[in-house]
Amino acid sequence: MALNTNPSGKQADLGFAAILLVVAVWVIARTSDYPGASGTYPRVLAILLAIGAALVIVRRLRTAEQADEPRLFLHAGRFALGLAAIIAYVAAISLVGYLLPSLAIGVVLPWCLGYRKISLSLSVTLGTIVFIVLVFYTILGRPMPPDLLNPILEMVR
Repeated sequence: MALNTNPSGKQADLGFAAILLVVAVWVIARTSDYPGASGTYPRVLAILLAIGAALVIVRRLRTAEQADEPRLFLHAGRFALGLAAIIAYVAAISLVGYLLPSLAIGVVLPWCLGYRKISLSLSVTLGTIVFIVLVFYTILGRPMPPDLLNPILEMVR
């Protein structure tokens, strides 16, 4: 499998899964010396990431590549827009906090990739954000990044 500038879907899946597997192994190694239980959560997430990446690799290696399989950059404009959305998301978190950029990326990114059921994207994104806030902020008492919506967050604590 040669490296090219427009890999097939199978090549892209294998490449991204390999990168995720390397990241998972790095996180596991990096958190191995954390004291007490403080490394348990990142290690569990890294193990789950490694399992998911390994499953993708095994699944894609077991399937033959189709001659008409779509290329990764079939829609270069969508790819560029999605990449710009991710960069804007990371930048916006430090400016306005976590909640509003997460809501925006949860709706904008699927739309950039061709998914047009905005109501479903919005409801899934809102549900995910509410779940994260309830579990981490309310139940576990973990701090959220500074946010424009902190006065609203204080009401659910």
